[in-house]
Amino acid sequence: MAAKKETLAVLGGGIVGVCTALEAQKAGLQVILIDRRRPGRETSFGNAGVISESSVFVLNNPGLLKSLPLLLMNQNPGLRYNLWFVAKNVGWFLRFLSNCTSKKTNDAAAALYALQDLSLARHKELIKEAGVEELLRYQGWMKVFRNAKSFQEFRQEMEVMTTLGIKHTVYTKDQIRQIEPGLAPIYEKAVLLDDTCSVSDPAALTDAYVKLFVAAGGKVLEKEITGLNNLRNDASWSISLKSEDKIIADKVVLTAGPWSGEIAAWLGYKIPLMWERGYHHHLQPQEDKPQLKRAVHDIDGGFVMTNMSAGVRITTGVELAERDAKPNYRQLNDAVADVQHNHGFGAATADAPWMGRRPVLPDSLPMLGAAPRHEGLFFNFGHQHVGLSMATGSGMVLTALLQDQPSPLANPVMRAIAPTRFRI
Repeated sequence: MAAKKETLAVLGGGIVGVCTALEAQKAGLQVILIDRRRPGRETSFGNAGVISESSVFVLNNPGLLKSLPLLLMNQNPGLRYNLWFVAKNVGWFLRFLSNCTSKKTNDAAAALYALQDLSLARHKELIKEAGVEELLRYQGWMKVFRNAKSFQEFRQEMEVMTTLGIKHTVYTKDQIRQIEPGLAPIYEKAVLLDDTCSVSDPAALTDAYVKLFVAAGGKVLEKEITGLNNLRNDASWSISLKSEDKIIADKVVLTAGPWSGEIAAWLGYKIPLMWERGYHHHLQPQEDKPQLKRAVHDIDGGFVMTNMSAGVRITTGVELAERDAKPNYRQLNDAVADVQHNHGFGAATADAPWMGRRPVLPDSLPMLGAAPRHEGLFFNFGHQHVGLSMATGSGMVLTALLQDQPSPLANPVMRAIAPTRFRI
């Protein structure tokens, strides 16, 4: 008689949750994925589609302190904030700024690179398995600079990438026109991250992974989670749902992105989790002009342009505001106007503008590991704006922990992302 499979509940259906569920299932667990919405329709829906091994230079780096006086003027296109929100959470932001040292920046970069490099290889395998190779693009992604000053400031990031062995190529103004003729000639320099990939539809990628999961016997529940309780007598877990249903599982992984802190608080954890809000809109491409071949990050404009199945997606930088406050489209509108004026893309598509929240911790690293006070509870959240780039690797690492197997990441990286690095 076959042994009963261990059951796992994954709470949160973004790309991190989906990949965690899929990897755990492949390891032999009976997995149920729970989210209030269809998987991949919150934070994971609106990204730039970049699957990067190179997004390693954290926002809280030494250069941030030098830029702080200008950023406080609240005019930077890549970062806008609500003054009341920042004032109310000033302790968290001071903690965030305390990580702006060279050592912490370099250590974070090494951890992020290890997780992203693992993830990129795994994404390629899963995309092939799911039969959606047409979504994957291998042209790298490009950072572009309108003036020498912004390019010079980027050199610190390039030095970190060089140290880690991340391939990148610098292009001049004339060379940019040759490799991306669809861009207006307003950029003095560009840096191409050579090995980075992207997808033309992040939601479709999530759907393809979910299809693999369901086809192999996985279960997806679209219901709101209202409670989480440890059943100490038999070392299992009870998950309460809004419909008054309850799910019993041997183990639980919390992958609810910016909502993870709330759920963890039900069990007494104080997670220092914050969020960055971001926006996107789609523009009609110009039929008589060359199309973008890759995602392009305009450093001075504070936005990313990339071709998607729905049109040319324009994604904004960071907005610091209440997680559930009404959208403020000023940052997005400015980015769209900039793109239309400089690059000649057409009118917005019929799709409504999108807003999402990206979970972030004070050191800009994810929280990935066993909860310190509850057996069978695991955390996997805080991937900030690179969740897609770290989702598959995070699922692999978490699955190894679930089975008490050696991690695919080295011990220093595991310590850097462990929940116990904070007093929670």
